[in-house]
Order: sequence, then structure tokens, then C-alpha cells
Amino acid sequence: MQEGTIGRRYARALALSLEGATEDRLTKIEEQLSAVGTALDRRSGDVGLRQAMFNPSFSESQRGKVIEDIAVAHQFDAAATSFLRLLVEKGRISHVQSIALSFRNEVDARIGRVRATITTAKALSAADLAAIVAGLEKKTGKKVVPEVEVDPSLIAGVQARVGGLIYDASVKAQLERLRTEFNIQ
Repeated sequence: MQEGTIGRRYARALALSLEGATEDRLTKIEEQLSAVGTALDRRSGDVGLRQAMFNPSFSESQRGKVIEDIAVAHQFDAAATSFLRLLVEKGRISHVQSIALSFRNEVDARIGRVRATITTAKALSAADLAAIVAGLEKKTGKKVVPEVEVDPSLIAGVQARVGGLIYDASVKAQLERLRTEFNIQ
């Protein structure tokens, strides 16, 4: 089974088990799953945790104990702890990043939230970012969670991606449109 399929199935099951949960609780569980996923990341994760979860010399019960200790130390929600133990039991802990991402999408859909990648030529002030987010919220009718990137090649202006939509008010895009309009190579 592909990673994305596993992620979506487990995330959907978790979301269904949390039917009626508050936005705060869903967000907290989402953050906890993401934190474990980040800790298990091959490139930048916790080597000790990766060793405990993926080394065959550790038993399932030892892995479960490690998850339990992490959950207690970081005050995880009971549902997150139980779910992580289930992933260990089913041998799916290696998919926790994919599951966390899919669960985030489930939570976003449930609470009317969208993610926007906002790219600018230079860093934005808090006021400018708030104004852009407010404009996107007005356009989408949903709460917008911004992810800001800086790309000097835009020259000036801003580009925002919300789902499949791109709002491009960058100088680079305007120059590209002019070049196309005047057939300049």
C-alpha cells in the first residue's frame, strides 16, 4: 500500500474517532502527531527515537513504552497516545509523517481552515502579513493559516497559493505578462 493511501486511511479513522471534538483538541492532536513525525524524520529527526522505533532488536512492547514515555513527558492527549501505540502495534509508525499530514488536512476541512503559501521578495512585517491573510480570508471565506516564504526572484510584490489557486501580484509575473503580450523573447 502506498504511503499516501496509508496516511489518508489512518488519518480518516482517527478523525472519525474524534467526531465532536473541539477545534482546540483536534489542533493539539494534529500538532502532537506532527511533532512525532518530525522527530522520526530521516534527515533531521531524533536519532535515538528513530533507533528505538525502527531497530528490530527493540520489541513492540519496548517501542510502546518509548511512545508512552514521550506522551507523558510532553502531556499528549490520550487519543494521540493511544493512536501512536496503535501505529506501533500495527507496524505503521514509519508512516506517522504521512498520517499527520493527512490528519492536518482532515482537521482543516472540518474546521473550515485552509493553508496558504505566501511568497514575497523580502520579509513581511506583521501588519503586511495580517493584511494579506485578511484579504485571502475574505476571498476564500475560510480561516487562512499562512506559510511564508521569501523568494528574491519575485523582485517585489507577493504571490499566494491557496489550494490550487494562485494569486500573483509580483513584479516578476507582471514582467512575464508584458513579455508575452509584446512577444519579446
